[in-house]
Amino acid sequence: MKTLFILNPRLKEAKKREVAEAASRYWKGDYDFARGNIWDYDADALADYDHFVAVGGDGTIFAAVNTMMKTWARKLTIVPAGSGNDFARSLGLKGDSINILKEAQATEPRPMDLGKWNEHYFINIASVGFDADVNANNNEGLKRFGPFSYTLSVIKTLFTYKPRIIKKEGLALREWTLFTIGNGGYYGGGFPIFPNASPFSGELLFLGAGKSRLKHILPFLLCLFMGKDQLWKKDMVRASLRFMDFNLIDEVNVNLDGENFREKGPVHVRILPREILYLGPVNK
Repeated sequence: MKTLFILNPRLKEAKKREVAEAASRYWKGDYDFARGNIWDYDADALADYDHFVAVGGDGTIFAAVNTMMKTWARKLTIVPAGSGNDFARSLGLKGDSINILKEAQATEPRPMDLGKWNEHYFINIASVGFDADVNANNNEGLKRFGPFSYTLSVIKTLFTYKPRIIKKEGLALREWTLFTIGNGGYYGGGFPIFPNASPFSGELLFLGAGKSRLKHILPFLLCLFMGKDQLWKKDMVRASLRFMDFNLIDEVNVNLDGENFREKGPVHVRILPREILYLGPVNK
């Protein structure tokens, strides 16, 4: 069987050369580099591959995982090379292509959990609410400002956001500022929404914040960032779960691993424990 390297199409040429050289010198076994858009590959075109290497950020990992799940292949290696690298933070990874590829071949595969949102898979974060709108508003126009783009998107979203109506049996709250589910711990370029999350735990984590949090959103987010959310008990829900069903009353932005979707209606989220085999370092 062979390995398929999936590179972020926007990767800088120097990084592409670094990865290609590292693969040529250190990768044992046959491999190919994906050509064009990985979303265009069907299951037949992927039949020869049993190992996927995602080189990029969270969007590249999302594409690699959802493409991989069309097939019987389940081996995954991650080389962080994106702007956010949020899931890589949960593993403590740095962008060292050579050492990551070496360790991927020296280590035993480690079963890793995967999340599923209706028909989409996610490996890091799924969310509806203020944070999903921030992600949607962080478009190419803002991204030219580099690391400041997410902050600018937060400011932009402050002026437009309205609480999302989400019906969840067992929860009295109906209007939500945040409605976030995590397999990993970080999003938005390093925001520690679930600092204790582990993609090897067999559980997803949930954070919900009601309508009352919106008027205090900036100090609320600062408290979350500092791990002081115990200061905000009102209209807050934290839980661990294996599945969750709820209903999106209106069409809203959905953030899956940094990718934006529009969705309305019933949603079924669940954890797929030990669904994939991670090969690479874990430094956290």
